[in-house]
Amino acid sequence: MELSAPASLHGYRHSRDAANDVQVGPWGGKGGVNPWTFKPNGRIFQIRISTGGCVDSIRFTYIDHDRVKHHSDTYGGDGGSAQTITFADDENLIGISGTVGIYAGCTVITSLSFLTNKTHHGPYGTNQGTNFSLPVTKGQFGGFSGNYGSYLDSFGAILRPC
Repeated sequence: MELSAPASLHGYRHSRDAANDVQVGPWGGKGGVNPWTFKPNGRIFQIRISTGGCVDSIRFTYIDHDRVKHHSDTYGGDGGSAQTITFADDENLIGISGTVGIYAGCTVITSLSFLTNKTHHGPYGTNQGTNFSLPVTKGQFGGFSGNYGSYLDSFGAILRPC
């Protein structure tokens, strides 16, 4: 089974906030006592993802308009092996995908992949469970959100119309 959203900002379940951003998802379980939202004030430059049997945690780095790097909090637990994805200056995120499955008795994000205009990064984690994907052809990623505890329990995207 695959859960997929269409390639534009119309035609699927979403909510809008006052700034016209569109929240898609989250995918995953209902666990995790820590809700999070990451909306960078600049371009995402790196993603550090720690995985083992599932996605343990994720952290984002963005570059602001003055070319200063900023790190998000780490969303998730301390386990897994960390890998860092670094995007080139002309590389833009155009899609995400992953899987949701059971790990240690909890429904969590078991893998994540990131599609850019240059290449495909991933999957990171254990590619087992129910697939989800979000290709974006109109608009851009404006951030991410979800819940975490010891693992990344859920993961959603914030889309920004162009």
